[in-house]
Amino acid sequence: MKVKNLKSSLLICSALLLSSTNNTFAAAASGSISATAAVAGSCSFTASAMEFGTLSRSGTTPATSTITPNCTAGLGYTITSAAATTTLLLNGTSDLETGQIAFPLTRTDTSATLASSANGITGVGTGSATEASTTITGTAASAETKLSGAYSASVTLTITY
Repeated sequence: MKVKNLKSSLLICSALLLSSTNNTFAAAASGSISATAAVAGSCSFTASAMEFGTLSRSGTTPATSTITPNCTAGLGYTITSAAATTTLLLNGTSDLETGQIAFPLTRTDTSATLASSANGITGVGTGSATEASTTITGTAASAETKLSGAYSASVTLTITY
């Protein structure tokens, strides 16, 4: 009887030890991961032709161009010109002073030149090609002393974003 009681007691003790041991040594740990992403932004713009037509020999001749930016939503931009004044050239290549006609570029809404970022066309993109357009004006100098012929120029604008 003693052996039977001893076996029963050992079995009960073993069960108690195992159940308390599992709870005593159980543990948990956690960690985290870092997640990052980027959305690339872009900008472009369109500009209508600046057509002076027949230049005046007695005064200046204005012409306009409409600049329409298209930038990723939330992206700030500035459109500027490399120079405040550009030059129409006789047949597109004249080096003669009498074959050059200067035309400063200004913002129609502020009369400021486009030659600096402070006066450039600025805004924040909406993600649509129908963003607010800005009109710029070129004012060709008098053609009083200029040679007759076809004059042209290519104006480079830069959009910075």
